[in-house]
Amino acid sequence: MKIHFLFVYPLFYKTLTRYAGILFALGVSLTLNAQTSPSRDVSLAAQTPQRIVSLAPHATELLFEAGLGSRVVGVSESCDFPERARELPKVSSFRGTNIEAVLALKPDLVVAWPSGNKRDDLQTLERLGIRVFRSEVDTLAGITETVRTFAHWSNDALAEQRAAVAEKQIVSMRERFASRAVVKVFYQLGEGRLFTLSNKHMIGEALTLCGARNVFGTLPIPAPEVSREAIIAELPDAILLASGGALTAVKNQWASAATGSIPIAVVDGARLHRPTLRTLPAVLALCETIDQLRNKK
Repeated sequence: MKIHFLFVYPLFYKTLTRYAGILFALGVSLTLNAQTSPSRDVSLAAQTPQRIVSLAPHATELLFEAGLGSRVVGVSESCDFPERARELPKVSSFRGTNIEAVLALKPDLVVAWPSGNKRDDLQTLERLGIRVFRSEVDTLAGITETVRTFAHWSNDALAEQRAAVAEKQIVSMRERFASRAVVKVFYQLGEGRLFTLSNKHMIGEALTLCGARNVFGTLPIPAPEVSREAIIAELPDAILLASGGALTAVKNQWASAATGSIPIAVVDGARLHRPTLRTLPAVLALCETIDQLRNKK
């Protein structure tokens, strides 16, 4: 059985996206840097930022949720929600950050993603006097913590309410699903090469919350490639597919295998992979899908 540990670098990333509609645009942690960094504050006591550049889709969405949307002046190419973010200048992509374009926007804060943005680019911005806040959200609780952190800059009472509601949703789901019979699942990102997510990614927490076991959860990096033989050996109860558009191809992919009788269910990878407040309804839908599979066992 072969398991390939996939470290996604910018040039290779472009090839991978055709298989899954995953990774950078959807919020899967990459290893563009030698290691990831936790969220790091940048002197909240300092002047409240008025012009913000966001270099990550999850950060952009959470900035808008925290009432800071009107202060966001630039984003990455993958920032597509809310709709207003699509209209903002694009200053970064999987290739890296356009430093000159960032400087031209005259930001007083850049919100970055350590696993998705090049460390050298962030250090360059800091050397040039730009404050950088590093946002690495890898837990469900981290979503609400980040909303509250950003709300500190906006003084938006509604943002605090949204965070509180989200926390209650997480508690409610844990109470409802976590004690149910365990369902073994293979989490497949898309058609073609067999990429999955381990418990290094937030999806591991979501699956556990739902009472499921990720059969490749213990692998040491967030987005490994696994072999067909390894999946068959694990004999999962179900395959969870993160890309609905790939369903027909994936059914054909497994039709002639020993797993041909194992059910395949589509889940909302776009929201599950990008840690925002929209992730929580997607987790609830994930749990309900797993519950349906559990009842068919």
